Amino acid sequence: MLALFVPVASADIVSDLGNKVDEYNQNAGYVPSYLKALLGEEVIQLVIVTDEGDERYIKVVTEDSYITAFEEVDKDTEFNATMVVGVNEATARTIINSQDPLDEFIAAKDNGEIVIEPVGLVNTVKYTVANVVMEVSQLFGFI
Repeated sequence: MLALFVPVASADIVSDLGNKVDEYNQNAGYVPSYLKALLGEEVIQLVIVTDEGDERYIKVVTEDSYITAFEEVDKDTEFNATMVVGVNEATARTIINSQDPLDEFIAAKDNGEIVIEPVGLVNTVKYTVANVVMEVSQLFGFI
């Protein structure tokens, strides 16, 4: 009977991330400009390595930094991704459960727990410039 009153944590990272999309979109206006340049207009293939070692694939579409599409796809699904982002489940959970997800994301990116790979020359140049701006901003304490 006690089990009925104890919340059960979701074991599905894709659902947990999907549940955070609305919350993210409500705060998208506060995303720093360098991150908007980095992730603001993208078709992202998000690859999550679960705690069990499986890979889950998610298509994320962003427009003006807002997430307009979020859906799990098969590994072989073709959708012209502009960027591939890789992360393990533990890091993803740390970010979504954080009081400051932006700082957690930046820290995870900086220490290599999140890998971002642009697809194509134009996206590579855009990513490189945005990354330099982010590093300079961190150096001068803007973020």
